[in-house]
Amino acid sequence: MKDILDTIILIMFVIMVALFIINFNRQQIKKHTDKFEDNEKKTSTKDTTDE
Repeated sequence: MKDILDTIILIMFVIMVALFIINFNRQQIKKHTDKFEDNEKKTSTKDTTDE
């Protein structure tokens, strides 16, 4: 019985760590895409003001 409980707890821990990593990566990707979009907007406004 203890072995089954230990296995279930280990599986739950692995799933929680995996979800944390996936969400952290998603958050970092969103941060970088937002920064990239801001840079694109800044360069596009510079291009129009230069002309």
